[in-house]
Amino acid sequence: MAPEHSTGESDPLPPAGNVVRVGIVDEYPAQVDGLARMFRDVAGMEVVMLAHSGDEALDKMPTARPDVVVIEPWMRSHDGITCIAMIAQDYPDVTIIALSRMWDEDHVAESMSAGISTHLPKTTPLEDLPALVRQSLAGVQVRPNAAPATPTKTPLTSRERDVLRLAAQGMSNEQIAAELVVSPQTIKFHLSNTYRKLGVQNRTEAAHAAARMGMLG
Repeated sequence: MAPEHSTGESDPLPPAGNVVRVGIVDEYPAQVDGLARMFRDVAGMEVVMLAHSGDEALDKMPTARPDVVVIEPWMRSHDGITCIAMIAQDYPDVTIIALSRMWDEDHVAESMSAGISTHLPKTTPLEDLPALVRQSLAGVQVRPNAAPATPTKTPLTSRERDVLRLAAQGMSNEQIAAELVVSPQTIKFHLSNTYRKLGVQNRTEAAHAAARMGMLG
């Protein structure tokens, strides 16, 4: 499906003459190289950062200083979501765009919670990406077409519910990370989001809230 966005002369764009500085983060070199060529050679943007993991991107951010970071949140290194959250926290002026193979409702919600402003599927045509990046920089939120969300008892994503269930069973962050095959930092991030959404302060309060909502049965 094509992403939802407006086109035409009315689209808000950054002021003319501004060269957009782009950072690209993806585990696959071919993906990184293809995006870099598109942004640099076709769109005339300046590619200032290429990284193949979240950790590498965080190492390069202080010197690269991109205007926008295009990132796959769900890489095998399991550090994409953590990277997004840290960039959003430490570089609030940087626009973060998820370009991902995962774009169902729960994954979109998870990446949005981490700090991205636009979530695009990797099926998005390459030639559309420069315009979508400029729209995102101008404050237009772009998301893939999706079915309307089904009302639920809780605002938690499916991954946050999984983490909360395991935490309520007494598992440590490290044990939960091993069970879900993610990093402990990602579990800490999910728990922090869960506490905030449920209005609680710790695991015990979160477990009680989950039990009241019927999530632990």
